Amino acid sequence: MCLCGSVANFNMIDLHCHILPGVDDGPINLDESLEMVRIFIKAGYCQVVATPHQVPGTTWMLSIEETRNKLAELNQAIKIEGLELDVLPGMEIAFDPLIPDLLGQGQLLTLGKTSYVLIETPFQQLPLGWEQVVFAILSKGYFILMAHPERCAQLAAGPHLVDRLIESGVYLQVNWDSFLGYHGRAALRVAHYLAECGCIHCLATDSHNPQERHAAHVKLAAAKIQKLIGRENLQRIASENPLRILRNIDPLPMIKPDPRTAVKKESKWRFW
Repeated sequence: MCLCGSVANFNMIDLHCHILPGVDDGPINLDESLEMVRIFIKAGYCQVVATPHQVPGTTWMLSIEETRNKLAELNQAIKIEGLELDVLPGMEIAFDPLIPDLLGQGQLLTLGKTSYVLIETPFQQLPLGWEQVVFAILSKGYFILMAHPERCAQLAAGPHLVDRLIESGVYLQVNWDSFLGYHGRAALRVAHYLAECGCIHCLATDSHNPQERHAAHVKLAAAKIQKLIGRENLQRIASENPLRILRNIDPLPMIKPDPRTAVKKESKWRFW
């Protein structure tokens, strides 16, 4: 499989999508899930990780058994339909102080049976004591991939937290459609900032349904992202690093721009 068109021709892997039917705000039934599968295949994907929402203390808290049963149902339907997409287990876990305990109790799934956990960046601000939570997770031998940090209002208000996040040991996943303005101007600005600063480790679709939030926008987003960071970096964060994570290997940093031509981060931010 490859990304169609002239922008790129490398294998595509998605580490963040809501494709399991009837479990969260993703597809409402199996037919919608299968339509999402077809969109993924047409967009050039060969593997995706199903990451249903896990929000401690709410009804969005599937058991591992329920998640695996839904996954098995979907993969069986994909096989019956003669489609070719490998859907792996995972969860998108709300950033919560309970995460270290839940991991210790075996109540959370990692990405594709690796040591990587996908943690959802809050839309408003990081929880108090977030650095202690990160440390507790890492100390248990896990690695953290932070979902869509560009959509966090606190990060949009000041870029210094991006450095603190990375320095704390987390990796950053940005949504493809944030580069198209689908999540607002602030998310678009932060996505550009992260790309130009070389702070993105993975791109993901964060697909939710076959009507609006799906993988069909990837081709257009890829053209824009390649103009920002170049083909080699695009391949790294869209294909190479997701594969490394599924192999339980550290993702590689983006290739930094020439410092003689790069704009300083703080100055760039103030101009927005």
